Amino acid sequence: MSDRIHKISFMTSATENDRSKFSLSQIGPGLLMAGAAIGVSHLVQSTRAGAMYGWGALIFVLLANLMKYPFYEYGHRYAAASGQNLIQAYRQQGRQIFVPFMIISAISAVGSFAVDAFVAAMLLQYLWLPQVSATVLAISVLIFCWGLIAVGRYRLFEQVTKWCVILLSIATVAAVTMAVSTVVSGFLSEPLSSGSIAPGVESTVLEVAYTTSSGRGSIFSLKALPFVIAFMGWMPGGLELSVWQSLWVQANGQDSGKAASMAEASFDFNFGYVLTVVLACLFLVLGTLTLPAQGMAAEPAAFAGQLVGMYTSYIGAWAEPVIGVCAIAAIFSTTFTVVDAFPRTLEAGIYELWPSARASTLPIRGAIALILITLATLLLNFFTAGFEPLINTITIIAFVFAPFYAWLNIRSIRTLPVESQPKPWLIRLATVGLMYLSGFSLLFIVLEFVLGLI
Repeated sequence: MSDRIHKISFMTSATENDRSKFSLSQIGPGLLMAGAAIGVSHLVQSTRAGAMYGWGALIFVLLANLMKYPFYEYGHRYAAASGQNLIQAYRQQGRQIFVPFMIISAISAVGSFAVDAFVAAMLLQYLWLPQVSATVLAISVLIFCWGLIAVGRYRLFEQVTKWCVILLSIATVAAVTMAVSTVVSGFLSEPLSSGSIAPGVESTVLEVAYTTSSGRGSIFSLKALPFVIAFMGWMPGGLELSVWQSLWVQANGQDSGKAASMAEASFDFNFGYVLTVVLACLFLVLGTLTLPAQGMAAEPAAFAGQLVGMYTSYIGAWAEPVIGVCAIAAIFSTTFTVVDAFPRTLEAGIYELWPSARASTLPIRGAIALILITLATLLLNFFTAGFEPLINTITIIAFVFAPFYAWLNIRSIRTLPVESQPKPWLIRLATVGLMYLSGFSLLFIVLEFVLGLI
């Protein structure tokens, strides 16, 4: 199949590519990547970062997105240039490398299934189903997502997901604009004096503004390192997203009968990536201006209320149903994407390890999805420390594994023809990014497991 796509890409003339015009309707894998990323990392981690550490956390949003950018970019680049996906590239590097990749993917899949579905569940619990436990709702979300994929309704949901991401983006921009406007107006009308809230102010505007610059911990302290690692682990997502990107680009070519050119694939990817970065910054701003300094509430439903309240406190209570639906759509699209992408990845990996499996009549991808749902259910039932430690644990694991994916992507991209190689600045950024990811991962491992200082 991949060979056929590869041939199609060469059959497409340069003239046709030159006549191509970019439009929103052409955005495919890039916006799917945005839908996959705008979930736990944005709704939960970015808002927590702003709530607990304020504006200082913004540097780690930007650094994480910058340092991971080359490795995500390599996903669509490899698929557009070769007609293959990164899983095939990893397999060509040897079984001793490919088997660890499969193991890491399986571990990440179970954790991602559990975390993404649980965040979707806590929003459902807060808005409509307070009497149902979050664990039951999380399992139901996973089964529902798998059912949609099993009956072939992916294309319809893909379109719904795109518009939900767009609507959430618009609502987030509106909420941030109103929040900043309110705070600025408060400062102009009632200036602070002597480092305290001005007396006699009935509105809470000045109090909100004051807490954005006071009473927060420093994100540059050793104590904050575990959160920083967890925060960057899924900012904007795990590096396995680069693998998914290559699979989606390949699948798009298969469905359309015409593989995307490098220019089209790059535009698509960069559009989605810029959107994820901007929204991550905006969620951090909302967390800084709106959430209390202690950050995440202890109860899942209570934190879901905080998330929705970030919008309604500035837009108005009337917006709660709309914002709730958009937030659920955002995290649900992430969960749906995960339920599709991880089984797709593991199925492709199995075919690379055992080519004879392609002739099997068994629904391998569906079986993998059910196994992962079962393991995620066990994880949710036995992880009794709470949902915040669960999120931190899974995202820390993602960051510790990130250098491995980065290294594999660098090795894979070097096999492309010279004309398809990244520009020198991107190659240099990838080197710096690998050093950055490896350095932070090594620092965390030494401080946590060797010295026991955090």
